[in-house]
Amino acid sequence: MAPRTSVPAHGILHTLAGDEATVWQVPEEVPLAIQFNSQNYAVMMGTPADFEDFAVGFAIAEGIVAKASDVTAVLVLPSGQGFAVDLCAPEDKINRARMAKRGIEGRTGCGLCGIEDMRDAVRMPSSALPAVDLRPEAVARAYEQLPAHQPMSRVNRTVHAAAWCSVDGEIRLSREDVGRHTALDKLIGALARGQADPARGFVLMSSRCSFELVQKCALAGIGALATVSAPTALALSLARQARLKLAALASRGVMIFERD
Repeated sequence: MAPRTSVPAHGILHTLAGDEATVWQVPEEVPLAIQFNSQNYAVMMGTPADFEDFAVGFAIAEGIVAKASDVTAVLVLPSGQGFAVDLCAPEDKINRARMAKRGIEGRTGCGLCGIEDMRDAVRMPSSALPAVDLRPEAVARAYEQLPAHQPMSRVNRTVHAAAWCSVDGEIRLSREDVGRHTALDKLIGALARGQADPARGFVLMSSRCSFELVQKCALAGIGALATVSAPTALALSLARQARLKLAALASRGVMIFERD
């Protein structure tokens, strides 16, 4: 049986016409441990589909093999919360210099830079998060304000924003970066340096909600997160585990996801 690529997510869609119980299909996001001849190389996050294409493309793009024919086989096995994708190739076809213990270069998308073992991919806090009053009207108000707090984006139209919002939807602070999780790191650092109370607001992101955004917020003690796009299944699962509230922008309003 093929792995599922999406799961149902229940919530309340808040619109000007009223509230309605809604079910969205959110994409699966799982750790994919990349191995070469059974040697761990990196852990990436992705949708569990087209494993062979991903593995061969990754190997070529990383400069570990020169062409697809250098890979003689791809073995995919369930592993922990995700999958291990093992590429088989003759030793003389593998660029071992690229596989040296260097840690993968920082990427703007993966959020797992330098991780080689799948067990290190997902880390969540053991302490409870603060209970934050996340209201749809506050989220909508913050969305409307966000462009005014994106000076870099007005110039280059490229970077993501992470904003700290009061419970009534006023943006108090924002940071920008080409990487969504780096923008959030910057915001968390600014909040920590300013000794902000994580119970008195929520984070708004200009990006989709992938698992690392939930993880970073939870580890920083932030109890609510709103994003432009829907969460992945893993992000939703981790948010429920941490009791972190999630919201996303919808075509007709704001979706606030159920936590149970």
